[in-house]
Parts: sequence; structure tokens; C-alpha cells
Amino acid sequence: MLNNNMNTIFLNNKYTKIYFAIIDKVRQTPFDGFTENHHIVPEHFYIERTRSGPPGWLPGNPDAKENLLDMPAREHAICHLLLRKMILEDKNAGCVYAAWRMVNIEDDNGNRYRVNSRIYAKLKEEVARTHSATMKGRPAHNKGKKEDRPEVLDNIREAAQRRDANKKTCEHCGRLFTPSNYKQYHGDKCEKNPNKDPNIVTVKTRGQKRTDEQVARMVKGMTGVKKGPMKQEHKDKRSKKLKGIKKADLVVENMKKRVQERLAEGSHPTKIRVSCIKTRKEYSLTTFMRYVVNGKPGPGAKVK
Repeated sequence: MLNNNMNTIFLNNKYTKIYFAIIDKVRQTPFDGFTENHHIVPEHFYIERTRSGPPGWLPGNPDAKENLLDMPAREHAICHLLLRKMILEDKNAGCVYAAWRMVNIEDDNGNRYRVNSRIYAKLKEEVARTHSATMKGRPAHNKGKKEDRPEVLDNIREAAQRRDANKKTCEHCGRLFTPSNYKQYHGDKCEKNPNKDPNIVTVKTRGQKRTDEQVARMVKGMTGVKKGPMKQEHKDKRSKKLKGIKKADLVVENMKKRVQERLAEGSHPTKIRVSCIKTRKEYSLTTFMRYVVNGKPGPGAKVK
């Protein structure tokens, strides 16, 4: 039943062919490592969906055995990137959101999927466009409603009173500030203090190169810290600012060590091979996603 309805659910394009080639390969090739549960036809397509959210348009059970497949995490991520290209734009909002969550939201272990900057920028544009269309004309849930619950109003007043009780008044400018703001910019450091000690001002370090010891402390302090994805404009700004500046020896050594580790365990993009259903050729994962999936012409990829 699932195969008979494919033509009415998905578009007949190269992304659909690649998607089902991956599904067939996972079904035929057993995998002993970590796997994730995947809905072949997305769960939000169904009218009687089990998760929260607006109902879809397909009858049936989304959790039927033939619609579920345990697949490796990498193939799972590629499938969700493909699904958003297999649906008409007025119905693919759920697929776009699912792909966006997979590359941004961390799981319980602090892990998330990694994609290159080109795919991330493309996905970001799709999410913005989809969210704008989805929310257009929809008023805020509390628009025009006045908060009248006594317990909520009491909590707001108590929170405001606690903030005001902790604030300190600067004796030179006479304004109220939080303790941290007062300590950093006011009191003896206030600009209106006539007896301000010039030695209190922090020494400007712009243009000065950090020592190897400083870099080592920074690397040690940031080890294991998970940060969200950087915006493309910030990447371009940082790239322009750091152009021509040599990286510290410790940073270079850590980068080389990480690359060697990924090469040894086989998780480096150059070690992962993906077969194209159209050309019957094998590519590295980076080349496959850049030139085959996203339709960019590249070396050895005959994409129309």
C-alpha cells in the first residue's frame, strides 16, 4: 500500500529517487551500530498523527510497521535534507522544520548534525520563508488580552521588587544599576567621577597577539562547550578580520590531531562514500551533497 501511494505523495524528481535509493540500501544492508527511527512518509502528513501539531491530509497509521525504518544517523540526516525537496512548497513546511531542527537542536548527549555552510545558508532561507508564510495573518495568542490572574500579577510585582531591591545607586551619576553593571562601569569608575583614577581603565589590547600560554588557557576553558551555529555574516566578518593572521601553534596541532582522529575512525567526509542513483558513480559525502543533491555542477557530476 505504501509503494502504490508514492506517486501521489512525493514529486517525481531526482531527490525522490535518491531518497528511496537510500531507503532500499538501508533495508537491504544490516547495520550493527547506533540507529534512529525514521518515518518513510513523514508523520505530520497523516490526519491521525500521534505527535502534537496540526493534522495532515493522509488517512492511515503513521506508525505502521511498513512506514518505520531504523537507519544510521548520517543517512537519517541526509533523508530529512532530501524530503524538503520532494514535496510541493505549500505542503513542505513540516519537512523544512524537521531538517532545521536536526542541524540545530542538540540531543540529550549534546550532539547535533553538522552540515556545510552552503547547505546551512540554503536551509536558513527556506525556514525563514516557510515560517513567514505559516505565520502570516495569524495573531498572537495573547493579543488584546489583559492579564487578570491575581497569582500571575503577584509574581510579576514580586520579581520587579526583587530586581529593584538588588539595584545600587551610583553616587556620581545618581542612576540605578544592577550589581554587576555598577561594579564594572560605575562607582569609582563612573565617567562623572571627578577624581576618577586613570589607571582603573582597562588597558586596550586591540592589535596585540596573545601569548601561547593565554591561548592554552582559552582552549582549556572552552573544551566541551557547545555553541550554536554562527550566522553567515559573522563568518564572513571573522574570516575577513583573521585573513593573513597565523594561527597559534597549539591551535594548529589540535586541528591536525582532530583530522587524524576522524580519518582513523572513518568519520571524515573524505572517507564516507555515497553512490549516486543517476550516474551510478561514487562520491565523497561532501561532493555528493554539494554537487548532486543541491544540483551544483562539479567534477564528474553530470547534473542537469
